[in-house]
Amino acid sequence: MNTQFEVNSNFILRAILTISIFLSITVFFVYRPFSWPFGSEAIGCWFSVILISIGVTYLWKRRDTIINKSQRRNVSFGLCLGLLWTIEISINNFLRPGLPSRDIIDNLFWAVIVLLIIIAAARDTYQSDKIINGVKSGFWTSLASGAVASLTALLIIVFGMKYVLLDPLNQKEWSDIEATVNSPGMAVYFAYETFAGAIMHLFILGAVLGLVLGFLGGLSGKLLRTFKKQLPI
Repeated sequence: MNTQFEVNSNFILRAILTISIFLSITVFFVYRPFSWPFGSEAIGCWFSVILISIGVTYLWKRRDTIINKSQRRNVSFGLCLGLLWTIEISINNFLRPGLPSRDIIDNLFWAVIVLLIIIAAARDTYQSDKIINGVKSGFWTSLASGAVASLTALLIIVFGMKYVLLDPLNQKEWSDIEATVNSPGMAVYFAYETFAGAIMHLFILGAVLGLVLGFLGGLSGKLLRTFKKQLPI
C-alpha cells in the first residue's frame, strides 16, 4: 500500500472522528424529540460526543506513538474496508432493495469485511509470532472501518434524511409504530434510530468487534506459524 497514504491515514482517521463530533451535535439541534434538550436521545448524543472527543484528543496527543508503522497500514486498510460499509449503507438508503434481498446484501458485506479483518490479524500474528499484534491489527482495522461507516450514517442523517423517509421498509415500520412511540415525527424517530446505528458501527462493530476478530485472527496466525515450525524441513 502506498506509504504516503499510510502516513495520511492517521490524519484521515482523526479528521473523520472530528467531523463525526460536529455532525452528532448537529443531529442534537436539528432533530428535537418531545423531551429535548433532555431525554435518552439527548443523553445518547452528548455521551457519544464526549467519548469520540476523548478518543480524538488521545489520538492527536499520541499521534506519533500510538499508531506505529504497522498499525498505519492497518488503519489504511480499515479506511478502505469502511468504503464497503459506505456502499452497503448507500444501497439500503438510496437503492432501497426489498426483503429478503436487503438482508442478503447486508450479510454478504458483513461476511466479507469480517473475513478480511481476520485475515489481516492472522497475517500480522504470523509475521511477528505474537498474538497481541493480531489483536492490535483487528482493533485498528475494524475501528477505522467503523469510523467510515459511522460518518456515512451521520452524513445521511444530516444531509439525506429525505432518502431515509422514502424507504418503503421505513414507511411501513413507521405506520406500524406511529401510534405507540413518543416522537414528534418520522424524521426525528429515524434520525435517532440511524444515529444509534452509526454509533454502534464505531464502538461495537468497530472497536469491540475489532478486538474479538483480532484475537481470532491472532489465534489463526499463531496456529499457522506453529504448524509451519513443526513441518519437516
